[in-house]
Amino acid sequence: MNNTPNFDTEFQNIKNKKILVVTTTWNKDFLAPAVKEIAQHAKAEEINLTLKLCPGSLELAATIKRALKEHSFDGVIALGLVIKGDTPHFKLVARQTFHDLGKVALDFEATPLVNGVLTVDNKVQADERIHPQKMNKGREFSNSLFQMMST
Repeated sequence: MNNTPNFDTEFQNIKNKKILVVTTTWNKDFLAPAVKEIAQHAKAEEINLTLKLCPGSLELAATIKRALKEHSFDGVIALGLVIKGDTPHFKLVARQTFHDLGKVALDFEATPLVNGVLTVDNKVQADERIHPQKMNKGREFSNSLFQMMST
């Protein structure tokens, strides 16, 4: 089941704004459709997008924090994928990633940050969430950010 929010209103005053999307090289192929969806949506809304890569989900927060200290962005999407394995590593990575992204969001509260890190049990669930003809989380993440950026 997908409980995607319904954004009834048009986005206000987002044209020419700048967003940062930070995604991971880990699971890069799985995340590619979501990156593409976000980029297409940004282009359609005439938003400038900067894409940065980092190794994995644990590095998302530090990469975003460095970028926000060096450049001005109107919004940020952190995009990652953590797939459960046979060890406790999944829980450790997910917990720390979510904590660190929450801290960055609070430290840079004037810049909306959408946590687009998906935590799934397997690759089938990952595909279900990312594929544009299925749950299309990339579009959901960009909708959420653009709503937060609207004035």
